[in-house]
Amino acid sequence: MKRTFEEKMDTFIEAYCREHLFSGVLRITVKDKVILQRFIGMADHENGVPFRDSSIFSFYSLSKPFCAIGLMKLYDRGLVDIDSHPGRYVPEAAGFHPAVTIRKILHHISGLPDFMQTGDFAEKYAPGTNDKLREHLQILTGYPMMFEPGTCAQYSNINFTVAALIIENVSGMTFREYMAGEVFAPLGMKTAQVDEHGLFVPERVQGYEERDGKLVPVERASDWMFGGGDIIGRVDDVYCLNGAIKHRLLLKEETWQQVLTPSPLDSMGLGCTVTEWHGKKRITHNGGHTGFRTLHIQLPEDDFDVILMSNCGFGDARNQFAEAIHEAYYGGSEPAQVLEMDKGYI
Repeated sequence: MKRTFEEKMDTFIEAYCREHLFSGVLRITVKDKVILQRFIGMADHENGVPFRDSSIFSFYSLSKPFCAIGLMKLYDRGLVDIDSHPGRYVPEAAGFHPAVTIRKILHHISGLPDFMQTGDFAEKYAPGTNDKLREHLQILTGYPMMFEPGTCAQYSNINFTVAALIIENVSGMTFREYMAGEVFAPLGMKTAQVDEHGLFVPERVQGYEERDGKLVPVERASDWMFGGGDIIGRVDDVYCLNGAIKHRLLLKEETWQQVLTPSPLDSMGLGCTVTEWHGKKRITHNGGHTGFRTLHIQLPEDDFDVILMSNCGFGDARNQFAEAIHEAYYGGSEPAQVLEMDKGYI
């Protein structure tokens, strides 16, 4: 008897969880109909709290597509020229290489050094919170570029930190306020918000790392991810990104074309990657850092959507789940190339 898609996925999930520690929520949607949703493990293992539709996850780098939409909304209003130097809008960035532009920042081809990738800087100024972000950005202008702007691609959180600061300075609002009113609410993201230090959030999921074969609870780590990794929300909130892209919400059609066009140097558009995946166009982004790993895949040709939100900040679940989903739904094929975005957390 031919197995159904659900049966194939349940077999995979059971086998994966026998071999690996894993906890999270998987949702697969086709043409706005949920064809598979699984709650695996617990939102809080110590206290026996199960996952619910209302569980709140840290997006980490899956925040970047939403930040990009926010910035491009200002572009559509004629308030930001993305081919200009970021110092035009953020005085602390005035010392960056003159060839750096906002477009190169959004494409991750700016060459800007990152806070945490610059060893000497990290040793002197981190860990820290975002209250000294602008001061530290100005300090960072004295550090060597990673490469000449526009000559290479290097995924880096600093690019979206600068994008978020541009949003603040141009809009006259905090990044948190702007995203709530200009992106989350219009897209129907009812529980999404920009995280901040000390923020209490009901139904926030506990993140875990692996220690000696056991899940160990860890503190979330969104500091130094301002703009690039500090959004939290439900699976429903992530799915709103599918609607934004599919229905070209908030931005002009020609602006969406820019967002969804990769740079000449790699697969990164403006806040998302656009590639061929098993012969189909794939729009995707993932996220990962202490305690959490996240994934969103949209196949626009089939209106096929995958969301994986895990409160395990380790392992290769994102890639293995994605390949298993493709095989179960479309049939067997060779594994596709892994996109290396949040380096060190793939």
